[in-house]
Amino acid sequence: MRCRFFQIFVGFSVSRHSAFHPKPNVPAKAGITVVGLNHTTAPVQVREQLSWNSEQLPNLLEDLHNCGIPGVALSTCNRSEFYFLETSGGDGYHRLKQLLNCRFGALRQDLERYLYVHEDYHAILHLFRVVSGLDSMIVGEEQITGQVRQAYNAAGQAGTAPGLLSRLFQQASRAGRRVRRETGIGGNALSVSRACVELARSAVGDLSASSVLVVGAGEAGRAAAEALSIAGVREITVTNRTYARAVEVAGTLSGRAVPFDRLPEALGESDIVIGCTGSPGYVLSSGLIDRAMSFRAERPLFLMDIAVPRDIDPEAARVSNVSLRDIDDVVAMSEASRGGQAQQIAAAEALAKEEASQFDQWRRGLDSLSPVIGLRRHADDVRKAELQRTLKRLNGKLTAEELAALDAMTKAIVNKLLHSHTVYLKDQTPTLGHRTAEEIFGLDIEPQSCAGTTAL
Repeated sequence: MRCRFFQIFVGFSVSRHSAFHPKPNVPAKAGITVVGLNHTTAPVQVREQLSWNSEQLPNLLEDLHNCGIPGVALSTCNRSEFYFLETSGGDGYHRLKQLLNCRFGALRQDLERYLYVHEDYHAILHLFRVVSGLDSMIVGEEQITGQVRQAYNAAGQAGTAPGLLSRLFQQASRAGRRVRRETGIGGNALSVSRACVELARSAVGDLSASSVLVVGAGEAGRAAAEALSIAGVREITVTNRTYARAVEVAGTLSGRAVPFDRLPEALGESDIVIGCTGSPGYVLSSGLIDRAMSFRAERPLFLMDIAVPRDIDPEAARVSNVSLRDIDDVVAMSEASRGGQAQQIAAAEALAKEEASQFDQWRRGLDSLSPVIGLRRHADDVRKAELQRTLKRLNGKLTAEELAALDAMTKAIVNKLLHSHTVYLKDQTPTLGHRTAEEIFGLDIEPQSCAGTTAL
């Protein structure tokens, strides 16, 4: 829910950038910036607080735009990140913290403790590592590719991915495909759903004697159910708030669907429960689990919560004969998977750095070219205006060939006059080049960006 303070803050901040002080070590003009948290910096209870689903994303993107930092917002089970182009005032980080504090109720001390900030090359490299599966809980996992694509496409539809940011995400997608193609980084990777199988097997032993209840029928629920089916569980039951969706998923797995209001009975009949709905609050309370256990005699119950926000109340772990694992327990599986992929990981890291360096070099080249492009654009505008005045005086006396020749001649004159100036500006640093263009030629040069937003 949006609070009144945030509405006041947006109106104030957009008109008074100077009212906020830059974060220490954040340059006044950071360019490409990513601010976020993930499984390496924040526990699941913090990550779930700063998470959102696809239905909430449009409003979040609107808030980012109103806050003066339009960008791309990425949320998965192990990360929440915001990619944006830092303004010349350098206060985007502080605007974002204000938004997170108000919209999500995030504590300021948590934001200071868990958020990371990467800028320019380091932001580019971070995104390339993310889309390549190198920054995932389970190295090389495939789901992140689609999640990044969906986040970018949503920003494109909302108009919050400026040109340079759009180009960044398109190149990140290509870099991710190259990393996976040339290194095989995802070939042996465990998925979250397969990790669930391994955790379940370690908890209950022989899965062929176990019945499974999958609470949720989205992508994660379907993948978990499929992995458990392949592992040979005795029976699969699927429940979901939308019963038709549960029927659809259960049908593909030779399982059965039950209406969501029969969840208590389904709990009593199951040995393994997978929570993966993505609901904003607990779907399985500790009281519900406690009541279900009272009808199970001494049969143990294994709960695996792979949702963020979590589906299962952590207090359920205190119920007798109940074993609970959450998404952070997947980290151990990630480390086991990582150990057998050392060579592929090293090769993938090298490729990600190579791709990031190339993009950063291209990006910095845009800044260097800005004064040149601005000067030539200004000169051509003057040329065209004078040419039009001359043609008006001639009152249509020139043939088409003569008009073309006159146009070519004026272009040649401008090019010859600007040649030495162009060479000089290209040799300067972006800062000095902009200053020269502004002071000598009286031009207000804007940094160049790649226009247009194309779905990945």
